[in-house]
Amino acid sequence: MSENFATEKTENLITTYMERSLHASLKAYFCPDETCHEVKIGRFVADACSNGVIYEIQTTKLGNLVKKLKFYLENTDYKIVVVCPLAKNRRIFWLDKESGEMTKAPRLSSKHENLASGIADLFYLKEFLGNEKLSFCFVSMEIDEVRLLDGYGKQKKIRATSVDRVAGEIYSLDYINSIDDVKNALFPILPDGEFDRATLSKALKLNGRKLWGAQKLLLETELLSLRKEGRKLIFEKI
Repeated sequence: MSENFATEKTENLITTYMERSLHASLKAYFCPDETCHEVKIGRFVADACSNGVIYEIQTTKLGNLVKKLKFYLENTDYKIVVVCPLAKNRRIFWLDKESGEMTKAPRLSSKHENLASGIADLFYLKEFLGNEKLSFCFVSMEIDEVRLLDGYGKQKKIRATSVDRVAGEIYSLDYINSIDDVKNALFPILPDGEFDRATLSKALKLNGRKLWGAQKLLLETELLSLRKEGRKLIFEKI
C-alpha cells in the first residue's frame, strides 16, 4: 500500500481514485497496452480490447453486464473475457476524513472470498454459460481496501464509505466457461448422497445472498436435485 494515501487531502483522494485502483490494475494486468483501453464498440465502451478479445473488468455485480454481453455476443465476432476479482485476503485501512491521515496498522478482514463465491454470481448470467465466445476469469488475490472514518458508532466504522480498493498479490486465475466447468469446480467440495442447506452452506463456505445465488444456479442448471422434507430442503448431486 502506497503511503501517499496519508499525505494527500481526502478530497483529492476521492477524486483521484474514483476510477478505482483495483479496476485499473486488473485492466493493465490483462491488457498492458494503454492504447487498447476504453474502446468504443457499438453503443458500449469496452474496458479493453486487444487481438480480437474484449476484456471487461467487473468489480461490482455481474448482473450489471447483461445488456453489454448480449450486445457483444450477438453483434460482434470478438471473444469476451469477464474478469472478476475475489478477495481471498483483505486488509482494511482507515482514513481520517478531516486530516487525510491513514491508520498505520490495517485490520485483517475475516471474510475470504473463494471460487464458489464468484460462481454464485453467475446465476445472473447463466443464459450465457456455454457460449464459446465468452469466458469468466476469477482472480483470487490480496486486496487492500481504504475506508473513510465517516460511519456510525464510536469508531465511525459502521457503514463507512469505501474510498478505494488496491490490488495486491495474485494467487490464481480460474476460468469458468460452461456448466461443466461449474460442475468440475464445485462437485469435489460437495458431499455425496443427500444433504441439507446447512451442509451446502458449509461446503461452499457461503451464506446469505451468495448461498442463494449458488443454490439457484446449481438447481436451474440441473446440477442438483431438490426435494422437501417438511420445510427442510434436501439436495443431491445429479
